[in-house]
Amino acid sequence: MSPDCDSQLEGIARGFVTLSSGERERCDIMLRYYTDDPLVVGLIVSRPGRGSARWVISRDLLSAGLTGTAGIGDVTVEPVAEPSKPLGVLLRVRDERGEACIHIDHQALLLYLERSHVMVPFGSEAESRQADAELDELLDEGQDPPVVR
Repeated sequence: MSPDCDSQLEGIARGFVTLSSGERERCDIMLRYYTDDPLVVGLIVSRPGRGSARWVISRDLLSAGLTGTAGIGDVTVEPVAEPSKPLGVLLRVRDERGEACIHIDHQALLLYLERSHVMVPFGSEAESRQADAELDELLDEGQDPPVVR
């Protein structure tokens, strides 16, 4: 099922990525938000000639990272200020292969998240119709439990 325009929000920002090798490249960052999965934002980082990488990150984590360091473990988000450059946000993603640091413009991320909060306000994510439907299905007492063999 493909989402309609009232249930999705896409945005593209330019940024750069720094790999664990120290290599720093310009990239395009596609942000995808769907109201039927209101707790997360999809992030697709495309580097020219190198393909793309995809992550799903908590919308709350991205929002918290606009004003201070947020997250623990494999994903952290924090604002960064560099001399003579606009305020940015650093998303640090770690896995067994290393670390990628994704830099995105602070204002672009802020505006994107504000638009997502108009679609599904902060704190009302659990009220989304999709989440309710999934919960109803899980709690449906009329169904037999799955059989494990």
